[in-house]
Amino acid sequence: FRLFMAVLCTKLSSSMTIFPKNENGVPFLYDYQIKGMFKDSAGMLKRSPGSKSSKIKAYKKEIDGLIFVEPRKIPFALSGPIGDCQRPLRASTPQGDRVALADSETVPAGSSITFEIILLNKDLEPAVREWLDYGALRGVGQWRNSGKGRFTWEEIE
Repeated sequence: FRLFMAVLCTKLSSSMTIFPKNENGVPFLYDYQIKGMFKDSAGMLKRSPGSKSSKIKAYKKEIDGLIFVEPRKIPFALSGPIGDCQRPLRASTPQGDRVALADSETVPAGSSITFEIILLNKDLEPAVREWLDYGALRGVGQWRNSGKGRFTWEEIE
């Protein structure tokens, strides 16, 4: 099934987290980042009784072996210039609390990606839809826990 997904934020380099870029300088997501979002979604929804994910025994193996995302590099259709997001990172260490500044590239709201999800087990389709719905709330990418990378999705033929 083919998808259109509008996404908001991130990925990694030296002191600034950046998106990988293709040969034309266009930022993209790797296929494994989408599969990682599926694993994160399945892991959280497994805790929700009655969810499709709660019925899948070894969800990571199922995602790794039965669900594939194409293309490998999923380019963004940007709705404007790439921005950046700076925020504090807080950590409690044995030497005391520490704060550092993190800086990441962001794609502008309204940007989109289009990719295909190949299911080798069609019984997983309801779960994939559930993961996409959950991902829309949580986000995709490195900073999804902070609300970055939230998206809407739609199936396209």
